[in-house]
Amino acid sequence: MSQPPIIDCHTHLFWYPDHLSDQYAGEALASKLVKLKRSGGLAYSANLDKHCYDAKPDDHWRVSQPVHKVVVFGLQAKASGIWVPNEIIADYAAAHPEKIEGWASVDPTDPGCIEQLDHAVQGLKLRGLKLGPVYQHFDPQDRKYWPLFRKCQQYNLPIMWHQGTTFPSAARLKWGLPLQLEDIAMDFPDLRMIIAHLGHPWETDVMVLIRKCPNVYTDISAVHYRPWRYWQALVTAMEYGVEHKILPGSDFPSATLDNVIVGLRNVNAIVEGTRLPKIPVEVQDLILYENWKALFPQWA
Repeated sequence: MSQPPIIDCHTHLFWYPDHLSDQYAGEALASKLVKLKRSGGLAYSANLDKHCYDAKPDDHWRVSQPVHKVVVFGLQAKASGIWVPNEIIADYAAAHPEKIEGWASVDPTDPGCIEQLDHAVQGLKLRGLKLGPVYQHFDPQDRKYWPLFRKCQQYNLPIMWHQGTTFPSAARLKWGLPLQLEDIAMDFPDLRMIIAHLGHPWETDVMVLIRKCPNVYTDISAVHYRPWRYWQALVTAMEYGVEHKILPGSDFPSATLDNVIVGLRNVNAIVEGTRLPKIPVEVQDLILYENWKALFPQWA
């Protein structure tokens, strides 16, 4: 029996030193080594040096072959040593329109960010937005950013939020709390939003937020490295009845979608032999093969 179609809602294009600073690349290597150790090798490891987070178009295209549709973006966050021109994303997506959907990134602290978004949508034909307050050093609750979110709603652009912890020492974790997105979700009810990585380590906050806000989802990218937290998060999702709002994503080049699938299939290993609840295969299948159809019906 063939595998049902699966999408990857969370992948990157960038590489060192063109888009990543020396400091970021060094800290990324340290993080990658820990992920490989914790996950038993379930991480992407083409390079184990400062190029360990390189995701060039050829690499991305190769790992995307088994996937039905793939979202790809960069990030514009000079404060944290990351800067990817939107043109790189647009050129790659335009070369593979049958599989790849490119999303933009703009820095909300840049006064020209709305004009840049206009160009990304109208000129470059990008179809979503990646934001990371911890990387870009902005408070997502500050109303001065509301015009950017209003513009996204007008364009019907989904936003992928990195709203959780991260490894770079330059990041500001105080702006990474998932509940800081509540007012945005409520003030812009037609603005579709995805909180990356289950919002770890604030996974419970994500579950209660996606329960009350119909326009907010989350993804399982970059969480299988922490099996205890992962299992707890999915149990919490079931207890709050939001397992249908969790999407598949890899965070490539952190991992591949194959790594993520294996990690999800192994999620119950940590409680094997106990009376603690298991994550049913039916819920795992929902996350991998069904939930994405509500947010991306055009791909179904």
